[in-house]
Amino acid sequence: MEKLKWSLLQKWELDKKYSFVHSSSFLSDGRALILTSEEEDCDKYCVLVLSSLGIRKVEVLDCSDDGRNYPVLFCTGEGFGILKKGQELEYYTGDFSSPERILIRNSTTDLKNIIPQKAQQRYFQVVSDSSLIPVCFEDKVYYGAARCFALLEFDAKTKQAEWKSFSMIDKTAFTHHDSETDDMPKIDSLKISNGELYAFISGESTTSVNKWGMDYYALAKICADGRVMEVVLESDNLKRLDKKGGVNALFTDSAYVIMTPLFKNDGWKGKQRLFSLNTREYFDIGLPRGMTKHQVQNISGDICITSLYDRGLKEIALCRIG
Repeated sequence: MEKLKWSLLQKWELDKKYSFVHSSSFLSDGRALILTSEEEDCDKYCVLVLSSLGIRKVEVLDCSDDGRNYPVLFCTGEGFGILKKGQELEYYTGDFSSPERILIRNSTTDLKNIIPQKAQQRYFQVVSDSSLIPVCFEDKVYYGAARCFALLEFDAKTKQAEWKSFSMIDKTAFTHHDSETDDMPKIDSLKISNGELYAFISGESTTSVNKWGMDYYALAKICADGRVMEVVLESDNLKRLDKKGGVNALFTDSAYVIMTPLFKNDGWKGKQRLFSLNTREYFDIGLPRGMTKHQVQNISGDICITSLYDRGLKEIALCRIG
């Protein structure tokens, strides 16, 4: 397996002021964005803007009154948006000091809601190269995991936003799905690229994966209504193995998918790998010296975002592949 060697461009120490990386993205001019929250007040969210000029904090939302509806970060060109409670978004451009508040239309022609009233947003990483933004949701049963997804159409020029669909992924397409329960697949991350919608599935189990491991994981190409068009990769039935296992994944602003094992005693020895949507190959990651504990968060071109968590967000860095 080929190892991609990385070199350090810039690294920042954060003194654990922030909790952890909820999600990340890149602007068209190359600046990197990290959605995080205050360590002392987890309901206060901000976006950290990383560039060669340094790091800048943009305060975005106080979600203390939003319950478990978490903000969602997405990028469009030179601006970025923050979705709030599935009802509105704040769109940031220019110097990001004066966001525009845009209400989201949530009804069909017969006035039925597309997003259920009690559905809750999840801030899991989403990537899109089109006007459609995929968003993770949880509905009816709330474990902190997304089993539903929606597509939001956003026009940055007209400042209009509208929900187009709300679905769950058809689990019967996966070899190791549980036919004895109604639990639908959990969604780690979503991506729209060249008109195709991808989802990474972290099994269906409702038990603690950190304690018992996953039942399976898969990467699939899906439709807006949840039908699976292609299973790109799929694990074995992990419950039948001698050791508990599992892999979480993040789509990136590149063809790479960041794969993170749950446990350090598996075949990957706890180390992240990359999977290419183009070549369908795995790659090992060669982080710079002294940064082996960093976790990769996103990739755009040959630029990567990494972070170090140690009871708070301790360091973030920009690296280059090659």
